[in-house]
Amino acid sequence: VHNIYGHDWARLVYEGYKKDFPNERPFILMRAGYSGSQRFGMIPWSGDVNRTWGGLQSQPKIALQMAMQGLGYMHSDLGGFAGANLDDELYTRWLQYGVFQPIYRPHAQEEVPAEPVFREPKTKALAKESIELRYKLLPYNYTLAFQNNQTGAPLMRPLFFDEPNNRELQTKVTSYLWGNDFLISPILNSGVKTQNVYFPKTSNWFDFYTDEKFKGGQTKMVKTHPNYIPTFVRAGAFITMAKTMQTTDDYDANNLEIHYYFDASVKESKGQLYNDDGLTANAFEKGKYELLKFNSEIDKRWLKIEMSAQIGKNYSSVKKKIELVIHNINWNPKRIRLNGKKIEVNWNSQNKTLSIPVNWNTNKELEISIKLNK
Repeated sequence: VHNIYGHDWARLVYEGYKKDFPNERPFILMRAGYSGSQRFGMIPWSGDVNRTWGGLQSQPKIALQMAMQGLGYMHSDLGGFAGANLDDELYTRWLQYGVFQPIYRPHAQEEVPAEPVFREPKTKALAKESIELRYKLLPYNYTLAFQNNQTGAPLMRPLFFDEPNNRELQTKVTSYLWGNDFLISPILNSGVKTQNVYFPKTSNWFDFYTDEKFKGGQTKMVKTHPNYIPTFVRAGAFITMAKTMQTTDDYDANNLEIHYYFDASVKESKGQLYNDDGLTANAFEKGKYELLKFNSEIDKRWLKIEMSAQIGKNYSSVKKKIELVIHNINWNPKRIRLNGKKIEVNWNSQNKTLSIPVNWNTNKELEISIKLNK
């Protein structure tokens, strides 16, 4: 039995915040609550976890369990909190896992500072890579937050969300889904050179860093890398990314990269990007938002990608500067059209990617057609 003191405390803070700052969103960082505490804007974390590999190993399980109970923002102190343990490998792997947990927040006791700036040069450089990726994923992550707000869907999701009838996945916590389109396999032990990853059978998957393709429905041993944890993208996914920034104040949702992971097995797919001012309470309900929608379709010998926008009645949308990057294009397309007009694009023969610059007036729908290889 657990008391509801934390739940009522969150409610009191929420009600006071709503009274004094009615047009702002609450952010209540707490480590105690109860069923339904998420409605008070509560952001829970796993407490003063040990700064050990054992401390890290329990974090995905805790976050997934709490997410399924409605507390979608459960997270951990990155790098661990308690104990004067200076382990650079542990710190690095925890920060890399943190890129794909709801809140990115290093925090610790004073014996060993939590901030990357106090680490040796190699660890500091690896931390910088993780932090930059977290910022670049802001449009994708913000859309996950919107989906959580509207439907309760967790940000971190167990693999059985993809295969609900696969009983073996009901206890598998060594890998998880980040939103719908990322498959994450954090490194939870020291000195790991290879790692077994199960790829859900509902899709094929692409290595986020190398674009190597993996067929769904199999367990595969993959090599690990010191710069990142095993990360994969669902075939047919639209991954929206921002340019590198120093702070969220610099986030520009009008200058984006949209990465589409082409696979011939995916005949249709869709994605979305939600955007508002990042501050206004209930912005969606007040019509102060834009929802960009992306659709792909293989129509005979053409790949068609369509972009459309749902603009809230109280939102002023502006033209978007977009770099559309299509992955897994292993031929040099000769016929590419933007709204029916032929355009010149850049095909990277080494990376097998096609880059298409687009200036999009969101008041109008946009269609890109690419002639498929025979």
